[in-house]
Amino acid sequence: MLAHALDVNLYQRGLEEKIDQIIENSHYEITKSDIRHEIRSNHKMTEKVLNELEREGLIEIVTEGRKTLVKITKKGVLHLAKWNRFYMDLYREQIEDHYRYVGLPAWFRAEDQV
Repeated sequence: MLAHALDVNLYQRGLEEKIDQIIENSHYEITKSDIRHEIRSNHKMTEKVLNELEREGLIEIVTEGRKTLVKITKKGVLHLAKWNRFYMDLYREQIEDHYRYVGLPAWFRAEDQV
């Protein structure tokens, strides 16, 4: 969801060199509530997941007034690019089930074409 908000192709050549500029120029807002809804979780579990991702440096949590935004980091994007294929193979059935009514996301379909 966070990489999709960046509108970045994880499979493009030279991603590591381009990602700083892409992140710097991105203007998306994904809230904790958006994440909770996406992963279909309660507040407590969402907090645990986000805190762990932040601890690992894969996301940044930014508070703006009453909103708490979640931003993906360069390390997070590169982690996705490296491990996405593995995760998709491991969780293919769950991903297909999760997106069954809205259609598979572009990042999932694009990887199958590689």
